[in-house]
Amino acid sequence: MTTVTKDRQRAALMVAAAAALLGAAWDSAALLVWAAAVAVLVGGLRWWTGSLRAGVHAEAAFEPARVFLGEPTQVRVTIVNHRAMPLPIVRVSIPLPEGLLAALDASPTDFRGHRRRLSIGGRSEASFVLPVFPGSRGEFWLEPVFDLSDPFDLTSVRRAIEVPTPLLVMPRARGEAARTVARAVPFGRPRAGARLFEDREHFAGVRDYEPGDPMRQVHWRASAHSGSLQTKRFEPTRSAEVLFAIDLSVGEPFWRGVDEEAAEEAIAWTATLALRAVEAGWRTGMIANTHLRRGRGPLRVRPSSAVGHEAALFAALARMPSQPTTDLSPVLRELGRDLTKRSSLVVVASAPGSALRHEMEILRRRGVDVTHVEPRRPEEGVAS
Repeated sequence: MTTVTKDRQRAALMVAAAAALLGAAWDSAALLVWAAAVAVLVGGLRWWTGSLRAGVHAEAAFEPARVFLGEPTQVRVTIVNHRAMPLPIVRVSIPLPEGLLAALDASPTDFRGHRRRLSIGGRSEASFVLPVFPGSRGEFWLEPVFDLSDPFDLTSVRRAIEVPTPLLVMPRARGEAARTVARAVPFGRPRAGARLFEDREHFAGVRDYEPGDPMRQVHWRASAHSGSLQTKRFEPTRSAEVLFAIDLSVGEPFWRGVDEEAAEEAIAWTATLALRAVEAGWRTGMIANTHLRRGRGPLRVRPSSAVGHEAALFAALARMPSQPTTDLSPVLRELGRDLTKRSSLVVVASAPGSALRHEMEILRRRGVDVTHVEPRRPEEGVAS
């Protein structure tokens, strides 16, 4: 029950009490009857609002909950009345955060969101959808509410609507240039046959160590038990992995090359190419020279085929800040150590500096398939 409703009921009771005193003093039956009617009405309204504390459930969800910038989505609101008594007046209010629009031609003075009024019968539910148009990339949470009122609309109870997941709006490059670049990167090229690789997430046992095996793949416990070096074995897979390295700065050092527009272009191209890689069955990861949270290190999403990894990847793209916090070259130097000959690296950088180009060349010498995509000139900036 809202504060305004409580104040109104308290005022009504005070007026009824005063009328009852006057009626008793003046011996006026009309005033006594009127005071009794007001008291009964207020008591009934209090009982009504108290009965609404349970038995009514509402939730809202985006459909779909992940879209690219420029694609519309919708909010589905479902209100369930488990009570036998109907809900004569239900008001739903869904304010939209900055970056989301209720209509493409909405006036600046309009309420930014949706409002609906409806009624729901006993032991029934109501469900409806409302359009939402994203205006910028990011993660958006809703805080909708609904008011339940009595048949005379004299009092109401405000409840929150549960929203389990946010809306993720990802950037996306469009046009013929996107298809041209997609054909140039490793996962867009036609392959004569699929190669077999080892899936590092599915352990399959050990075997005797052979010269040339990486020391990080040695199973030291099994080696100690058997008395000879044992190398880890993994399940075979036909899906390779690709790591996207996003440079949000224009050149080096990063503090001289801050360009938010160029950074947004780089993020947009990465989202487009990452989607194609995922659809092609590649294990997709990402690193960037920025931080989602202070003190947590540069942003990174390791390549994986685990359940929920795709959602984590695109959520990072949606939440990623557009300001660089370090150069990409040291980030690539540290995280590129895990790349092997079966790995592909796609560097999305507007103007890679000498240090970043040096790291790319080192990885090429190690047998990593390195591709450079320049977002502002994608047709000219693709180089393997």
